[in-house]
Amino acid sequence: MEILSGVASKLGELLADATINQGRYLFCFNSIIKELGDKETNLKEAQDVINEKVEQDRQKHRAVVVEKDVEKWLADVVKEMANVQNLKAKIDENKSCLNGWCPNWGCRYWLGRKALKKTSKLADLLDRGKFSTVAHPTPLPSNKELPAPRHFMSFETTELACNQIIEALKKESTKMVGLHGLGGVGKTTLAKFAGNQLRQQKIFDDVGIATISRDPNIINVQSELVKSLGWALAEKDEKDRADRLRLMFSESKSPKILIILDDVWNELDLETVGIPVGDRDNCCKILLTTRLQPVCDRMGCDTQIQLGVLKREEGLALLRKHAGIDADSTLIGVSEQIANECKGLPLAIKAVGSALRGKGFGQWKVALHKLKNAKLNTIEGIGKDDQDVYHCLKFSYDNLNGEDSRSCFLLCSLFPEDYEIDSNDLVGYAVALDWYQVESIEEARILVSGTIKELKTSSLLLDTGNDRSVKMHDIVRDVSLWIGSVGKKYFTSKVGIGLAERVVEESLEQCKGISLVGNKKEELPTSLVCPNLQILQLQNTVYNYKLKVVTTDGLAERAMEQYEGISFLGYVKEELPSGYDYQFHVPEHFFEGMPALKVVTVIGGVISLKSLQFLTNLQVLQLIQCKVSDASFLGKLKRLQILCVKESPIEIPEELGDQLSRLKLLIFINSGCISPITIKKFSQLEEFYGRIKDWEAEGMSSEENDDGKTLHTDKKIARLPKDFTFPKLQRHHVSNGNKLEFLMQEEDEIFGQRRGLKINNCEATSLGIFSALYQELEILNLRTIIGCHNIVPSIDPRGLNELTCLSVNECKELECIMDASKSPHGKSGNPVMLSRLAELSMWQLPELKWIWKAPAQYVISLQALTELTVCGCNNLTYIFTLSQARSLKQLKSLYVSGCCRMECIVEAKFDHNEGEISVGDGNAMLALPLLTKLTLHNLPKLKSFCSENYCSIWTALEESHLRHCPNLTVSSTELEANLQYLEEVCLFVFTFFHFLQFYAK
Repeated sequence: MEILSGVASKLGELLADATINQGRYLFCFNSIIKELGDKETNLKEAQDVINEKVEQDRQKHRAVVVEKDVEKWLADVVKEMANVQNLKAKIDENKSCLNGWCPNWGCRYWLGRKALKKTSKLADLLDRGKFSTVAHPTPLPSNKELPAPRHFMSFETTELACNQIIEALKKESTKMVGLHGLGGVGKTTLAKFAGNQLRQQKIFDDVGIATISRDPNIINVQSELVKSLGWALAEKDEKDRADRLRLMFSESKSPKILIILDDVWNELDLETVGIPVGDRDNCCKILLTTRLQPVCDRMGCDTQIQLGVLKREEGLALLRKHAGIDADSTLIGVSEQIANECKGLPLAIKAVGSALRGKGFGQWKVALHKLKNAKLNTIEGIGKDDQDVYHCLKFSYDNLNGEDSRSCFLLCSLFPEDYEIDSNDLVGYAVALDWYQVESIEEARILVSGTIKELKTSSLLLDTGNDRSVKMHDIVRDVSLWIGSVGKKYFTSKVGIGLAERVVEESLEQCKGISLVGNKKEELPTSLVCPNLQILQLQNTVYNYKLKVVTTDGLAERAMEQYEGISFLGYVKEELPSGYDYQFHVPEHFFEGMPALKVVTVIGGVISLKSLQFLTNLQVLQLIQCKVSDASFLGKLKRLQILCVKESPIEIPEELGDQLSRLKLLIFINSGCISPITIKKFSQLEEFYGRIKDWEAEGMSSEENDDGKTLHTDKKIARLPKDFTFPKLQRHHVSNGNKLEFLMQEEDEIFGQRRGLKINNCEATSLGIFSALYQELEILNLRTIIGCHNIVPSIDPRGLNELTCLSVNECKELECIMDASKSPHGKSGNPVMLSRLAELSMWQLPELKWIWKAPAQYVISLQALTELTVCGCNNLTYIFTLSQARSLKQLKSLYVSGCCRMECIVEAKFDHNEGEISVGDGNAMLALPLLTKLTLHNLPKLKSFCSENYCSIWTALEESHLRHCPNLTVSSTELEANLQYLEEVCLFVFTFFHFLQFYAK
């Protein structure tokens, strides 16, 4: 009985609780609905926060992948918010019965129960919406082929070695192959060629490459390796990066990976790099190249292959190719003799052949005479095997056109081995040393580009795959340093290896550049007496480990009066002890004895600019990753033309604009901000890359505008006259606001583009200060612009017709991007607006109704548009009208996400926002011929790509992502029109199953 009594009691409690809950649905209905509304508001705020974080990551990296858990959470939020809206609509219907005095009690019970369950789901989503990271950068694409040098020719000699490499690596037992041979014999070229062959033959899924060099920098090796594999490393510490790299290899989808380690000089610990080798799973195979056969022994190569010099007839064929002569030429005899002097070394043959291209018989005979005579002189300190290539490269150097080309070649040797030399650095040298006697930076840049092209054609510089930089082959750099030391022009050495004694012993008179590679054992003196110095670099090749330099008089006592250029390059291989001061300190009087200096570069140092006050001839100053003080002393540098400050926080005083009257180029990135008034005072300024202070026009409070909205939180506000306008620059990338991550992440893009502008958090009426820049602007990034209703014509009535890239974010009042109805052209003619726009991104624009708006008589052509991104524009119901869509001949990528009212991508019923058009206009197909990537995410009301039964055809589509578009359907005609292209597309991610899913509806 007690058991039954207990059961009955428990059952009674449960029934009572259930009854209470049932009653709550009826009698606490309003509080349940209020709780639901509160949870909906909280979830919407959380959704906005996550979307904002994703957008911030996208602004930093441009291309990102949203984390899977975040993407699923956002999709669930969209789904549940749509369900809540439907539920609230039904609740409103129930309330409408006699204004709520006579509700349907059965319906109220059901709605209350539904609302309570929905509240619980929203609460669960809120709990799940806490993420440490929301997105990561899109992995770089793996290079399908390793970049082989131009004019590659395969000969019997190279084919034999290549086949030996391939056969050796095919063997299961082979883990490492060593390719050794003379410098300049073509080891790197052959290794890349073999790597491409192995991938094409599907012996390996992926091939990565990294250059090791004499003094390997492990972090750089890791970076180069992951980049070649299309991966990315976020870790900073060398050991952490190695651990991550091993994990990447173990989890790689490509089980067969070949790693090419180029230019190995000593035994390398692969575990330190993070390369798994051995009998374990997911291990790599290694192909290394070296000049030294014993390195193959020390590395434990399973197979060693020697690459010999070219045969006589092979060398002659290569020479004729680079010299541009054929078999019937009158130069056949002398070309055979010159080829023999090159001793079968491809690097020497290419350099000599390129130098003689287009020359006559007499010049060929003179070249032969010079090469033969050069062999009579033994180069001191150079091995017997390298003598021939040195003489040939010296001949190529002697035959360069002009002193500017020879100076550029020698200056490139001052940079570390295998260093990617930024062409902008060479522009600085050209300006400071007056190579071309030109007035503008742009003219110097054009001429430097021509000089670089000549050096590449002469096989003295190498491509890097980046138009902004070049490299030197290691043996070419050795030859360049030898030429510089023999001619007493340039010199390089390592600090800590008898530097002070060597400087005195060699008494380098007339030197223009000296490179001193530093390590932690040597310290800078208090001062140096070098009255002829023109170029000085205090540089650290490894930013992670800075060179410590303290005051000492040891070096100052040495006689260095004749030097014209010195570079201290800090390079520390081993990890420095804890507590070590990684940044070197420049003594206050260090520069006092160098009055002729024209170029100074300091990287990774601590410097007071007071120390520069003696450099009255200084033309170029670079401060990178430095701790800088006493900025006011910059005003002493009256002849300064180029100032580059990167990652070196510094406050630029406003009066500097009056003092540096000759300044032409100013780079100020991640270092603080400059007043627009200061910039305007630089009367000769041609180029500016950096961030300006927040500003306000006279009469406007810095705290809030007329609507009470806060404009600035930074108290450092520049107050500008109402008629203030920015100076007209030839090149610029200007930003305002508190952050400049976009600029640093996309530095290649910045300096590759001529004119860019990024404006954050200001009122639309204040944009007039940039009016002089708009007409030729190429990149425009707008964020949180208050009171802006359209971009064109409000910002620029002339149409922004040079603009190629536009990004608009969080402009709450923006209604359209381009409004032709408000064009100053009126109805007199068709307006030309945004005619070159190629990339358009729009994020979080809640009032955006149209992207392109125009009266019926206007034709808006979008023929230049290649990429379009639309995200979080909740008032937008469509993107293109039919006539606009038909002009999209260049569109390659379309990304639309999170637009809750979007019903179609192309609206065919109404065109130009005015007037209804005929559905059957004779062309029911809409072709987007170049569209390769289509992404449609979280569009709950999207019904079709085109309205009114128009069919869209994507003949080039390679990748498509359709997610959480519950109402999207595809007609049978559209399905049939696109399926015919499936067999021709090998990367088609928009699979047949997607089509069936939507068609089935």
